Amino acid sequence: MELEQVKGNTWVLKSWELIPFYKLDDHRCVLLDTGLAEQREDLETSLLEAGLTPVGILCSHAHIDHMGNAAYLKETYGAQLAMSLGEAGHLMSYLGLNATNYLLSPEDIRSSSSLCGTPCLADRIILPGETHIDFCGVSFGIVPTPGHTIDHICVRTPDNVLYLADAMMTGRTLHHSKFPYAFCIRDYLDSMRKMRWEQADKFIVAHYGIYDEILPLVDMEARFFAERMVDLLDLIEGPTTPKKLAADICRTYRINAEDLQDLSYFEASSQAYLTYLRGLGYLEAYMEDNQILYRRTPASYARQAQKTQAVLPQTGQFR
Repeated sequence: MELEQVKGNTWVLKSWELIPFYKLDDHRCVLLDTGLAEQREDLETSLLEAGLTPVGILCSHAHIDHMGNAAYLKETYGAQLAMSLGEAGHLMSYLGLNATNYLLSPEDIRSSSSLCGTPCLADRIILPGETHIDFCGVSFGIVPTPGHTIDHICVRTPDNVLYLADAMMTGRTLHHSKFPYAFCIRDYLDSMRKMRWEQADKFIVAHYGIYDEILPLVDMEARFFAERMVDLLDLIEGPTTPKKLAADICRTYRINAEDLQDLSYFEASSQAYLTYLRGLGYLEAYMEDNQILYRRTPASYARQAQKTQAVLPQTGQFR
């Protein structure tokens, strides 16, 4: 991985995602997220070549591409792990990892090559209401940004660099993502719009980029998300379910699930979309034959008639 200095002691490791870290001195660092298990060798080698040992991990949320090496780094280097209360609860067990991201059994999660061995306990719990924590001898700022996950946080380093993790997407990832994931889309959009008022000298977005100014990108993603949710209305004719909507999205946009984990992730995403559209008044839920079904409301057809050209092309995949 290439190392790039962002400002002062704040750096990033550059892969297909950005993994920031804060240098405590010439030999020790605090990682802000850890990447996938598949990135472990590159991560370790890059830090070793830079003469750095990870002594702390300040993790934004419990998604596999952000905490995939936390347990390993704790065991191998004795690194301390700090996480928000809600995310630490998910990371503590396979059952917790399965709770919000997938629709699989704990046995399926354990057998997953990317998730096997990832559960671990946080050493420092970041409680609701905490805006700063002292960690590894340094004060970091905390900005709660729920929505992408239940208790997602952004982290401000002492250099006034704000790491947004997955509080929003930019650049090529936004361009290529047909249907971004959020556990609660309403809260995700509220948290993302909150970034309009956050001041920083630099902003790091895990997927993907380092920016001096984030405001135009917040507005672009908000527009993109609004258009993408209306795109879903084109796919709903008659009763639908999360399973059916996920299949319709995959078929229409030529997205192929590679395994059970992928497909369950798509279904979980589709449930979030249906819940959001229902909250907007574009869908209603009802029961039939002991099933929860969703159908369009008259308001959805009025909204669809007002649809404008999408701000970004329809390319990419579930994200």
